[in-house]
Amino acid sequence: MKYKALSKRYDDLEAEVLEALRELIAKSDIESKHTTTKVIKVNVFDYTELGILHGELTFMDDGGQQYGVYSECSLEDLIDILTQI
Repeated sequence: MKYKALSKRYDDLEAEVLEALRELIAKSDIESKHTTTKVIKVNVFDYTELGILHGELTFMDDGGQQYGVYSECSLEDLIDILTQI
């Protein structure tokens, strides 16, 4: 019971990180090479872009393949993206 607070803090941190990424993308002047959407450039695994497609944060690789935000990334990886910008 006493550890429910940890879950709440994790959920709050996750929401904050995802919202920060969405805000960065919304303010970005970079358009994807593959779609007509704004992106931020990333260098994580084989992904080169992060954008919002169909309402979801989506990674894209050099070939334009699309991947869900958690397909290989952890919350820590997403925080690393924020700290590198």
